[in-house]
Formats: sequence, structure tokens, C-alpha cells
Amino acid sequence: MDALVDDLTLVLLDPSSGRSLVDGTRARAVLGGAVLLDLALRERLVAEPARWGGDRVQVHDPSPTGDAVLDHALARLGTRRTAASTAVTRISGGRTGQLVRERLAARGAVRHEPGGFLRFSREHPDPAVREPLVAAVAAALQGTRPVTARTAALVSLVHSVGAVGKVAPGHGWSRKELDARVASVAKTLDDGQWAGSAVAAAVRSAQAAVTAAIVASTSAATAGAASS
Repeated sequence: MDALVDDLTLVLLDPSSGRSLVDGTRARAVLGGAVLLDLALRERLVAEPARWGGDRVQVHDPSPTGDAVLDHALARLGTRRTAASTAVTRISGGRTGQLVRERLAARGAVRHEPGGFLRFSREHPDPAVREPLVAAVAAALQGTRPVTARTAALVSLVHSVGAVGKVAPGHGWSRKELDARVASVAKTLDDGQWAGSAVAAAVRSAQAAVTAAIVASTSAATAGAASS
């Protein structure tokens, strides 16, 4: 099974331009969140309430997953309990994005177009790989098929960076209606019926941490631009 971060990377690539549908600041934060959420879905993390509120996550199974990106994240996290937001920052600050792009190119899921003078490199996703993922996101939001925890996680991640309308355009949903549809899909993760309570708590913590990391990183980027 491909890592959730691979699926997220593919759906956030514009098939025509080969550029990301979101800015670099959001992309880094959400990729780190995708890895943390994937580890939680694979029951490699548990969460416990912290004294000051919220949850702290901890790797309870550090054995290799067979996935280089996830194993890299496990190594960075170690086995100490930490705030989920800290875990996201720690993961996104590593080589996550580079590792994902390299392996997607290696298996032919994206076509790498090198950059040049005054031109950035591009990553063109293979439509045969990307389109089923986009269709799953759209179907989940439309309520036309049962939603798995994995698809719910993908929808949650895409929505966290405000990219649902770019990934699955043309539905004409208002912001309020879209939020309601995403919330409905997210119940698949929130009910925790597919996992133990500690793992379900880790999933919820990862979801919250993604949003927090994006808000923090975007605010920092905005402040930096304003002061320059």
C-alpha cells in the first residue's frame, strides 16, 4: 500500500502545469501532517491526554514499515512522547518532500521536468495514477460511495490547505456547504470504530496538528513578507 503522503502529493500537483496547487509553506506542513496521520492509521502511534490539555503522541512500534518515508519519520520522532504539532514540524523539517518526489518519479507516477534558467523544475503526475485518487475525493464529498479511513484522511488533508476546489473543481459548493461535507467525511476518522481508543486519539491529534502547523507556518511566512 502506498503511503498517504504519496497520494496527497499526487492530488496536489496540477496535471497541466506540473506545479503544486498550494504554496511551499502549506505544502511542507501538510506533507509532514500526512506522514504523521499515516503512521497513526497504521497503528504505529498512540496518544494520551497531556496535563495542560490536548494529546501527546508517541511511537509505540518503531519497527521498520518497509516504507522509506515513514521509516525516516519514525527515526526522527524516536520513542518519546511529544505534542502532535511538534511531531509534524519535526517530520516536515526533514527530507520528506524530496524522498516522496524521488520515489514517485522512480515508479513513473510523476514525470520530472528539470528546471533551467529562470524556470523551476516541474512534476507532471501520471493521469492514470492521479485521477482515481481525485475521483475518490470527489465521491467521498458527494456521498456516492462508502468512505474508508484512508480516503477520509486524504479529504481532510486536502481541505486543510484549502485545495478541495482545485483538486475536484466544478461542484459549485459554498464554503459553508463544503465545510459540512468535509465534516461528514471526517466522521469516518472521528468515530474511531476501526481502531483502539489510543490509536484513534493519535489520529485526531494528527488531524488537529496539521491545521495548527499550517496556520503557524502561514502566519510566519506572512510576517516575514511584511517585515521585508
